[in-house]
Amino acid sequence: MDARTSTDSFLFGQFRLDRLRGLFRCDPAGDLVPVSLGSRALDVLRVLIERHGDLVSKDEIMATVWPNIVVEEANLTVQISALRRVLDQGSSGQSCIQTVPGRGYRFVLAVTRAEDARSDPASASIVDTAPTQETVRWSRLRWHWLVAWGGFAAVLVMIAVPWTGGWFTSDTRSRLSLVVLPFENLSDDRSEDYLADAITDDVTTDLSRVPGMFVIARESAFTFQGKAVDVRKIGKELGVRYVVEGSVRRQGDALRVNAQLVDSETGAQLWADRFDQPLKDLNTGQEDIVRRIGQTLNVALWDVESARSRRERPTNPDAFDLIIRARSLRNGLRSRQQNEQALALYERALELDPASVQAKLGIARILIDRNLEALGQWTAADDVARAGTLIAEAQLVQPTSEDVLIAAAELAQAQERWTDLIFAAQRVIDLYPNRAEGYELLGMAKRLVGSLEEAIQLYEKSVRLDPREPNMFLRCSCMAYALLLVGRYEEAIRWFERSLAANPKASNASRGARYSAIAAAYVLSGRLDEGQAAMHVAEQLSPYMTARMSSPENPRNSVEVAQKLRIADAWRQLGMPDHAVEDADFGVQDVDTVRRDLAGPTPTEITGARTIRTSDLVTLLGDRRPIVIDTALYSWGRSIPGAIGLKNAGLGGNYLDKAQEQLRRKMQELTKGDPSVPIVTVGFNSLRFDGRNLALRLVALGYKHVYWYRGGREAWEVAGLPETALDVQGW
Repeated sequence: MDARTSTDSFLFGQFRLDRLRGLFRCDPAGDLVPVSLGSRALDVLRVLIERHGDLVSKDEIMATVWPNIVVEEANLTVQISALRRVLDQGSSGQSCIQTVPGRGYRFVLAVTRAEDARSDPASASIVDTAPTQETVRWSRLRWHWLVAWGGFAAVLVMIAVPWTGGWFTSDTRSRLSLVVLPFENLSDDRSEDYLADAITDDVTTDLSRVPGMFVIARESAFTFQGKAVDVRKIGKELGVRYVVEGSVRRQGDALRVNAQLVDSETGAQLWADRFDQPLKDLNTGQEDIVRRIGQTLNVALWDVESARSRRERPTNPDAFDLIIRARSLRNGLRSRQQNEQALALYERALELDPASVQAKLGIARILIDRNLEALGQWTAADDVARAGTLIAEAQLVQPTSEDVLIAAAELAQAQERWTDLIFAAQRVIDLYPNRAEGYELLGMAKRLVGSLEEAIQLYEKSVRLDPREPNMFLRCSCMAYALLLVGRYEEAIRWFERSLAANPKASNASRGARYSAIAAAYVLSGRLDEGQAAMHVAEQLSPYMTARMSSPENPRNSVEVAQKLRIADAWRQLGMPDHAVEDADFGVQDVDTVRRDLAGPTPTEITGARTIRTSDLVTLLGDRRPIVIDTALYSWGRSIPGAIGLKNAGLGGNYLDKAQEQLRRKMQELTKGDPSVPIVTVGFNSLRFDGRNLALRLVALGYKHVYWYRGGREAWEVAGLPETALDVQGW
């Protein structure tokens, strides 16, 4: 069934849908008045009408309305919203289009074919008043004079229709909708018209892959080639808000492309840029310049739409408005405050549209970014599980979407699943070779398994592919760490400095970690004075560091382990404390809540549990054989003999979160349901709250003999006591 070839007309409520004329509403006088709707919205309506009463899946609708075109689901959501705005006017009950979350849509009004209605007196008025030539000429004889003028006007309209682009073009235009007009070849050589056409094609393709973007197909856009056009008429005819125009000029061994974004409703230029590219190789140069145009336009469009959304719907945004605003926030320099603002917008969007893939991915990627920016520390234990759940739900709907695949790879990185990361990142590269994130993530995987030179090449390519990426702070840092690990210290310093310059708004802890790495690179390259200056800045930004925190991300990577030991020695040369004092009294009051920020001086006492020292733990291990739980923070893969690793069990949150329930089930398994079993929690040191958080969670679960080893694994190592491989278990 093809929505574009249906020959039927349908009656429902006060409306008539006709394939050739479009949609009409019956006014109080009994006349049919044309209703403005875009062509895609009308196609969606035809699909639903012809299957009225049945559930029609989203895939069925999209395959019919956008045949042979890959578009994001948000395009369908936009068209459904446009239909509801028109069809539900004055309705006091449910919408005539019912949403079945995760499955599709159902048209619930009674529908009659116009042919059948002619034999039904109840429908005669709406059928007989259809504005055909016959009724215009002969109906309502008592208004003969008016009809004569009406017929004349109808002739004028019929003449004007082909010129203006049709009866039913709409000013209710989809958000993030655009057409890329054929770029103009400004070179003297007409044989190079193909180059302008190729760039137009590629820019159209790149933009059409952006989630939420509605891009007119090239076939429609190329009908305007070589014509003097008014962008406002084009926008109205095609039902788009924006028009992209451009020109291409080849000058010797260089290619220059000018591009501009125009508001199709006002004709105002919203954005313009010039892109110059050396042409050592035409194909490569063309790819590079198209990618740069697409990336820049993408950011510009989200920012323009965000500003428009706030202006036009400041108090009643819908889900897509909120997604647009969140994306715009994430396009800029990312600070903790901006991330939290974007997260709140995505959360509201998901409440309004629980099936929104974009909202789910937006939330998941912010949770993952917080983990990566905080040096592998999740803010709350629930974040880990929630990010995984949201990405899994998105995979069910759009398994091969670029953003879904990238989010899945980022999750594998954050969860330290290195083998999975290699597979996931390679899949991104295979399917979407121009996405910089694929090379960055594969570089991360290669670095962590010890293939450092390969990792450096991958990082370089990721930066070259997307030099304006908002998260360049992390990308440059990844490159710098890889260079640091192979001993290319001068290059590492430059990349760390480039990272710091890319985002001055990054958290103090994150910036402090970069400065401490710069300090180590200076020392290892023999420049002690410059190292001391960098270390001074690092200590101001992140005052709770110790040299023993220089732990490998992958303890099985011998190259990384060896270099991390050298970095720790460099820090000691610069005066960084080797370890925290386990008995230090920082004057901190005890509060019986788990803390989200793990860094900071801890109290000496703990509500409901007992604080123990290293000597106490030695005695306890010999006398009572407690269960020892290590939170695995800054882990080298070894711990107190017999310890069980529950990674992320010492994170923040609250006693009613999902992590608490997961911990309850795991401890039931470990204790065999006995709440009197002695349990020791082991964090990193007395300047980290992970061990204390876990102890408080266990007390809240009802365990009666909980011991917090405040000095943590660091104090155990300093005492020179034996360690064994840490048994890290899932929970």
